[in-house]
Amino acid sequence: MLELKAKLKQMTITKLHIIDWYNDIITSVVSSEKDVYLFHCIHKNFKTHEKTYYCVKIDEISFLRIESILVNLKTFKRKEWNVINEFFRSNNKKENAFLVKSTSLSMGENIVFHELEASDLLREIKFPFDVSVLYEV
Repeated sequence: MLELKAKLKQMTITKLHIIDWYNDIITSVVSSEKDVYLFHCIHKNFKTHEKTYYCVKIDEISFLRIESILVNLKTFKRKEWNVINEFFRSNNKKENAFLVKSTSLSMGENIVFHELEASDLLREIKFPFDVSVLYEV
């Protein structure tokens, strides 16, 4: 499991778009007034319900494209997941990737970003994500 590094910044969630949700494991687009992030749950503590999210900052054009997919479709097919994967891959760089711990994501919630080392970057995330890996003991 990745360790939390220094606190980088704090943000209040102003928009939350759920991309995928299964058994309290969420992939979503989260934004504040200025920045937009692709959030993906990579770990859940089943005793405390705290989740660790791997977050990648995306640009406004990527966000608008994801938002149009979310508005127009009820379920994603391979084509739409490929778009999400491309946004993740192209933005998954040290200066854009962070960790956030939280028990829930909701509008108005304050979250704290923690920086990653270059060696901490996760390159193996592929959407849709198989949540069964979070249930391993």
